[in-house]
Amino acid sequence: MKEKKESVLEKIEEIRKQLGALTFDDETIQAMRDKIASHPELGKAFGEAYGKYSRGESIRPTLGNEMQIFYMRERQTLTFLLFPELLKLEYEVARMIGESVMADQMGGYTLPEIMAHNEPIAERDKYAIEKVIEADDKHAIYRHYECADCYGVPNIGMKICAYEAGTAAGCFSAALGKRCEVTETKCCANGDPYCEFLVTVVEE
Repeated sequence: MKEKKESVLEKIEEIRKQLGALTFDDETIQAMRDKIASHPELGKAFGEAYGKYSRGESIRPTLGNEMQIFYMRERQTLTFLLFPELLKLEYEVARMIGESVMADQMGGYTLPEIMAHNEPIAERDKYAIEKVIEADDKHAIYRHYECADCYGVPNIGMKICAYEAGTAAGCFSAALGKRCEVTETKCCANGDPYCEFLVTVVEE
């Protein structure tokens, strides 16, 4: 039994090594963008769904727009627990979603204006209660309370809100016209009482 357990762990470690070897250089990221761009109907459909949601219209005719958060958080949490190397991939994919699908929700011209405009969206869409802690033209810090991704998850020693960080990076970059990076510095899944994110405007 012990040998079987060790064999399984070795297989998982081998997969992790392969995932860890993935690179996300500019060429790779552009290839990912090109793949998404080859299906413009997806972006259009996602945009229409966000529009319906913001207007209070039902996306699904019978079941509507709501579902239990367990539906996505269990598979996401366990996936990242097994293969934390996928957090970077999730961040980059989410960045593209933020740039191409969600950016039109942003308002304002400076980072403080954008942060102030963005703050109520999280609670409106019921994925968190967002509070902007500080913001200037170069950086911002904001917190998510009752995060849909991880609130109530025990401390697994990981920061797992890569989707939130990536979509925010994409949205802020598109709104500012400058590359932004968003780093999760605190997370409920890391034993913190809330999730906290650092926004950094990257000087090209």
